[in-house]
Amino acid sequence: MRLFATSLFLFLITGQAIAAELEPFKATYAARFNGISITATRELSEQDGNWRLDFDSSALFASIKEYSRFTSQDGHITPQHYEYRRKGLGRNRATVLNFEPSKGMIFNVHNPERDLKDAPPNTLDKVSYQIQLALDVAAGKTDLQYKVADGKKIRDYKFSQVGTETLKTPLGPVETIKVARVRDKDSGRETTVWIAPQWNYALVKLIQREENGKRYQINLTNLSINGEKVAASQ
Repeated sequence: MRLFATSLFLFLITGQAIAAELEPFKATYAARFNGISITATRELSEQDGNWRLDFDSSALFASIKEYSRFTSQDGHITPQHYEYRRKGLGRNRATVLNFEPSKGMIFNVHNPERDLKDAPPNTLDKVSYQIQLALDVAAGKTDLQYKVADGKKIRDYKFSQVGTETLKTPLGPVETIKVARVRDKDSGRETTVWIAPQWNYALVKLIQREENGKRYQINLTNLSINGEKVAASQ
């Protein structure tokens, strides 16, 4: 069973951005996958110009925790450190990466044989690319393509804006931008997210369909931005 596969792949776009600027936030999500209730939190924090996005999900006796530390300048994210830890979903797993873009290197702390040499400029990790995507959508960019470090490989991630939609949420109705992952034509996987410009481009909803037909969905339940809770009146 996958739980928030690859950070939702995970793919949670809770990077917050207004005019290509980040703001600290904390978001909570609820979902059911394969009959199992899942809760997740994502929190973006800043200290002395360094940013950190934490992801924490749990279901029964299983959990996934990951985070990325990075800097942000002129709407561009530069990762410094990434960690991923999974427990209770078969074999426990852990990945720790250190980024040294000036050397074109991404060091795998636990397994040096999986170091990534000659990494392309602007390579991101599985968490920081989510922030970059949100920043780019906020800035009105349409070329949403990213190099992402994944194991021993650098993968190409591509996304496309496919429209807008008003969603009902526990925080009230909100207008969202609908963004989909662009995959090969023969791929049986689909990932679609809804992000809200009104709420600093927070992830409101995500749907992922796997090749085996299983469907996974998450929904925003609570959101605070700069320590202020988002309410329906907003």
